[in-house]
Amino acid sequence: MAGETILVVEDEGISAIEIQESLESLGYQVPSTAKTGNEAIQIAFDIKPDLVLMDITLKGEMDGIDAAIIIKSFIDVPLIYLTALDDTETFNRMIETNASAYLIKPIEEAELRNNVQLALKNHQTRQKELDDEKKAGLKDVQIFMRSVLPELVGNMHIPERSVFLSRFMRLFEQNMKPLFFQYIKDNSQEPYDQLNDEEKMRLYLSWISHLYENLGFKVLTRVKVNNGMMTVKKCSWSPGRPNDVFLCLICQGIMRLTYSWTKLPGRVKEEPTTGVLQSVCKFDYDMG
Repeated sequence: MAGETILVVEDEGISAIEIQESLESLGYQVPSTAKTGNEAIQIAFDIKPDLVLMDITLKGEMDGIDAAIIIKSFIDVPLIYLTALDDTETFNRMIETNASAYLIKPIEEAELRNNVQLALKNHQTRQKELDDEKKAGLKDVQIFMRSVLPELVGNMHIPERSVFLSRFMRLFEQNMKPLFFQYIKDNSQEPYDQLNDEEKMRLYLSWISHLYENLGFKVLTRVKVNNGMMTVKKCSWSPGRPNDVFLCLICQGIMRLTYSWTKLPGRVKEEPTTGVLQSVCKFDYDMG
């Protein structure tokens, strides 16, 4: 498993060098070390480490546990504490951060090696389980939207459709909004609130285009200053039901709803065009 990137946070220079050399001799990459909590947070955002070795007692306004809480609120990364302390209060605070392990100084190389390997392996296993769960859940949504939804809508009486649309959008938000923010977290090097509008737009279009492509749609996206655009060139629904505009309303509702999650200014403008040559729909996201 060697080759992973590890962030070492240790305010004692000699100890930091020794730990870095030990890890590099085991095949891990240690591109940088940090001496304070603020440094640790900044470096973690910059390099996106596979594991953090965090000394608890640090110089500055925050200790290692405080820094770890901030890092783990933005990055899902395994964490091992390094400490010379062995008291109940410190141990209870460490538990709250879901640390993989904690090592009492002075640290033996074999102990360091075994705990790092175990933490990385456990995290890898957990990530695979979470990914499998997400894929299974998303697959169910995709199957429903790709096949069941058009058939269900086509056999639905007109008065029932408004109620169905309201319920559908509520369930869509409940299931898809967490996946949207997880995607943002996984694909952004900075906290979302610190991104500029163009970067937020780029992430949003990347996510929504992946969603529609997985449903069988063919889409193109473009980002310019104060503007984003998504073009649906091949609709998975309209070829079978080109005259059923209710499916278009569902699609437009999804666009407006998901765009609201971004907290970006402006609104979505739809330009639907349906006809014999299949439908082509354009969605303009005007942030001006």
